[in-house]
Amino acid sequence: MKSPTSAGEKWVEVESIETTQALAAKLLAEDAPVGVVYAHHQTAGKGRLGRTWLSQEGDSLTFSMIFRAYADHPKPHLVGMAASLAAAGALHCQLRWPNDLVIGELKLGGILTELLPDSKRRLVPVVGIGVNLNQASFPPELEPIATSLSASRGGRYDPELIAHRIVERLAALPEPSSWSDLAPIWDLFDFTPGKRYKLTNGEEAVALGIGSEAQLLCSVNGESRAVLAAEALFG
Repeated sequence: MKSPTSAGEKWVEVESIETTQALAAKLLAEDAPVGVVYAHHQTAGKGRLGRTWLSQEGDSLTFSMIFRAYADHPKPHLVGMAASLAAAGALHCQLRWPNDLVIGELKLGGILTELLPDSKRRLVPVVGIGVNLNQASFPPELEPIATSLSASRGGRYDPELIAHRIVERLAALPEPSSWSDLAPIWDLFDFTPGKRYKLTNGEEAVALGIGSEAQLLCSVNGESRAVLAAEALFG
């Protein structure tokens, strides 16, 4: 797979920013030769389904990758899922469909894939990654469902070093042309079956696995379904 820096694109490093996704969108629209936007501190990070990703300086890994090589990709969600594989490999953690990094039942981080326009109005996958690294504790509402590498394994972790490891791992992945290209690797990290999800219509489902087009296969009151969007439930 082509990494966001495979054609010589640069890393941009900022001390503090509201969200790396917003800066990546601006640089992409300007055709700036940038492949990675890395922040030491992110004050208003974006999570999936419009959520805010909380981040404190030194505690979290927060960066975005611009995948220009996959502009107008017919299956852009596979680019995000490939980035999930690179992150799971670098962090030695597990994955829950479609974008959650987990250690056991606890959420370690998440991945957000957005399709954003370049100057030619091509839609480019921009993948944001947020990971809890050095947090010793969490707010009461997150304590039962979240973890960090430090809380789970001890020690302290260098966010920038791990960001580089994730980007480097992308080059070892197959091209994300179809789910069959990624599925054998995903299976090594998969923690999806048996987990609860909330569907877009509000129904609760239990995951059965992942289908041939990377959709979630699930059961709702004993009825099997395949869905393209659902919210993972923790706790």
